Amino acid sequence: MTLKDRVEDAFGMDAEERILRFLLEKELADSSDDTLRWLGLFEKCEQWRKQFLLWEDSTYINGINGWNLSIGVYKLHLPESDDWTIYLYHMTLLAVVSGMRIGERTSLAEAGRKYHNFSAVAGDYYVNSGYVSLTREQWLEELTGLLKQSWENYQKFPGTSPVYHREMKENYPKFNSILEHLAQDIKNCEAVRMNQYGGDETIWYFVKTSNCFYLISMNDSM
Repeated sequence: MTLKDRVEDAFGMDAEERILRFLLEKELADSSDDTLRWLGLFEKCEQWRKQFLLWEDSTYINGINGWNLSIGVYKLHLPESDDWTIYLYHMTLLAVVSGMRIGERTSLAEAGRKYHNFSAVAGDYYVNSGYVSLTREQWLEELTGLLKQSWENYQKFPGTSPVYHREMKENYPKFNSILEHLAQDIKNCEAVRMNQYGGDETIWYFVKTSNCFYLISMNDSM
């Protein structure tokens, strides 16, 4: 199977429902309420981090369609079995939880039992425009193009906050550094994009090389 086949088989066009059903009925079936589900998921993500994570980085720059364009990159060991669906579920959940601040995790867990909020975990899985296979050059060009477009927007509408300007002074070089790292580290690969730019949904890149796997999550929502 191609990587596109594996990703599409795992997530389909109803990925929110699939990931939530997987968590409630399989991964966290022993948890009796949403507080315990959040705590159980956070614990599992720490286990997956130790088992699979090789490198990660994240930052955000000025938004193109929304307030900020964020990126999270995760270099991972390849799956230890042929069950790519479970692997993709676990690794994307690892990325989702890694993107949460500690305070956000605490708030979600504390509110779980009262507000039944665990369904929020599936918010990054909304599929609007399907899946596209890309060459290495195509997905690197997409990322580089977003950086360029963001920088052009930032020059035209820089805002007035000194704090934001200081953050952008740090974040634009960091974003560029992440892209340079990817270009240097990844040679031959299969790449798949889930969703396309211009909406509120999270954009996922799945990139497989001969010896590791990359996940890239991007969001440019309002």
